[in-house]
Amino acid sequence: MINLIMTETLKKYLKGKSRESFAQSVGTTKNYINLLVVHLRRPSSALALKIERATGGAVSRDELLFPELYMETPTTPTTQEAL
Repeated sequence: MINLIMTETLKKYLKGKSRESFAQSVGTTKNYINLLVVHLRRPSSALALKIERATGGAVSRDELLFPELYMETPTTPTTQEAL
């Protein structure tokens, strides 16, 4: 759950694109990109920078490296909202 924002941003960017080609362009494998998308891995800082550059900033390295900083804080509903 901690990488939800990272994976959604990266997943949205990759939609309709070849993950194989993208992976090659950033110097990794399609399998590793898939692990990032399903939030089983975090990239190195070097890979995060390559991804940021390859996406033209659509996927930021900060989101990739520190997704917890971009997570929305869950709110507790008020009694009225719960009803």
